[in-house]
Amino acid sequence: LFFMFRMYRYAVLFTFMSFMQADVGYHWDRLNLPLPHVPFFFANNPELHAQCQADVLCPFKDVLNVTRCWGYEKSCNMSDRYSIPDCSGDSRHWVHSKSEQHDWFWKSADFGMILERRSEMTTFCKSQQEGDSSLECCRYLRYCRAHNIYIDLTTANILRGTERNRYREDILGHNQIGGHCLLNAGGLKAEGEHRSPLQSWFAELEHFTSLNFAPSKGEGCDIVFDKPTYLIKLDAGVNMYHHFCDFINLYASQHINNSFNSDIKIIMWDTSPMLYGDLFTDTWKVFTDHPVIPLRDLDGKKICIKDAVFPLLARMRFG
Repeated sequence: LFFMFRMYRYAVLFTFMSFMQADVGYHWDRLNLPLPHVPFFFANNPELHAQCQADVLCPFKDVLNVTRCWGYEKSCNMSDRYSIPDCSGDSRHWVHSKSEQHDWFWKSADFGMILERRSEMTTFCKSQQEGDSSLECCRYLRYCRAHNIYIDLTTANILRGTERNRYREDILGHNQIGGHCLLNAGGLKAEGEHRSPLQSWFAELEHFTSLNFAPSKGEGCDIVFDKPTYLIKLDAGVNMYHHFCDFINLYASQHINNSFNSDIKIIMWDTSPMLYGDLFTDTWKVFTDHPVIPLRDLDGKKICIKDAVFPLLARMRFG
């Protein structure tokens, strides 16, 4: 598990008061982080650090001089890291040295993994002009983010269908997901090695199409999501271990995206008409101020999303 899980030791997340912001100011009350994590956020966002210094309403003045970093930043001293791996026991079965063991753990099970995924990001659909769409993903489409995309669910047949499979792969076809951008179709198709419901987004994005209309203009859209929107495929909500694999990876995805704003929408990509049993619903409040939207609520609709994130999933290989 990530050392980040230590954050849950805090009984209650620090609740920020709402401050009146200038029109050009940052909405500090939307920064949904425990106070001890704010210096880490500033390390990734030096422009906001400077803005806080200049803003008399910024509530984080006391931590402006605290130097901390997660470890995936471009310049982060080892002594300033949130955690430093300390692996006991023999290392010879996996690697050749103790230092290599520490490095392998750091890259696969700690914040070094964020750096690895960020370094893999590739643009598969490139915008050509202002208002165009875009799609970029890390290797095997384990994490993706997109702008101004279109999703057509008119033939999904979720509510009236008899299929109880929560991970159907026939929901989307050609021209049913895409954007107005220059598509590298061959490169996208080559990322299918990890195709599996909870390992990657390949099954949903393999049909991504370069469209002849602009979703950013709301053309052909029944519903438009203007707020940043995370789409997520979930593991078993009745099992604490499996469901917290969802939450841990969603939190890791926030780091990749460098965004901890809770004013976001979350769409549960569950292709079954059945209700999702969730024993840990309160945990969603860490991530969003809004109710989670089941995919069945969008059945039969054409939707457009201004900013979309397809986060890391619960059962990735070496996840």
